[in-house]
This record gives sequence, structure tokens and C-alpha cells, in this order.
Amino acid sequence: MNAVFGAGHSKALEGLRVAQVGLAKAWATSEGEEEKEGGVEGEAKAGLASADVTTALDRGPVVGGGELGRQRSGTVESGNNLLEEETELDIALAKKRREANDRYFQRVNKGVLDVVAKLEEVAKAMKAVELESRDIWGDTDSVDGDV
Repeated sequence: MNAVFGAGHSKALEGLRVAQVGLAKAWATSEGEEEKEGGVEGEAKAGLASADVTTALDRGPVVGGGELGRQRSGTVESGNNLLEEETELDIALAKKRREANDRYFQRVNKGVLDVVAKLEEVAKAMKAVELESRDIWGDTDSVDGDV
């Protein structure tokens, strides 16, 4: 192949191949991390599992404020306390979900930026191959120099 195309063309093709392999690895890494983590839902569920949910679950459902509620819980005040505790728990769980979402989207952003950088490397390598090919074939009309 070197006898026909020359060392410069072979070097440009090798650069293109290396850039394409880098792109494929970056893409695969990005997709692999997403599958491994299970996305936002996986992290949010992990956050829920680690939260202290047992105290609210042990106490049973929130009781209404009417006469029936007073008979079941003893006082309306205990129902209000339970409601406040459940609200605090909901806020804590929402915070964990938001933090998990933030981490997930930061990883996605990093993966996208990495893939874009590798695409730029591939584009430059393709340009080098095109220039070498143009020199070999004497074709000056196919490349404008604007890419």
C-alpha cells in the first residue's frame, strides 16, 4: 500500500483509525456507565433504600382529624405530629433524589463532552486523509479548506 499511496497517506489513515477507536471507546464507556448505574431511577431508588423510612412505616397511616380520627389515634395532635414527620421524610427523600439526578446528569454531560471531543479528533483525521488523497490524485477541487 505504501508503494501506491506513500508514507504520508498511510500515516493519515493510521491517525484516522486511532481517532475512530478512541471515539468508539468513549461512546462505549458513556453507554456502559449509564447501563451500570441504571440511570436516574436506579440512583433515586438507592437513595430511598438508604433513607430511614422504618420509623414512619412502623407508625401506620396518617389518621384524619375528625371524630373518627380522635377515636383511632387518641388525639388530633398525634396525627399532626405524624404528618409533620412524614413531610420531613418526604423532603429528605426528595433531596436524595435531586442529588442522585444531579450526579447522573453530570456523568451524562461528561460523557457527551468526551464523545464530542473524540468526534472532533476523527474529523481532523479525516481531513488529513482527504488532503493526502487529494495530493495523490492531484484533485484540488474537492477540498475547500473550510471544515
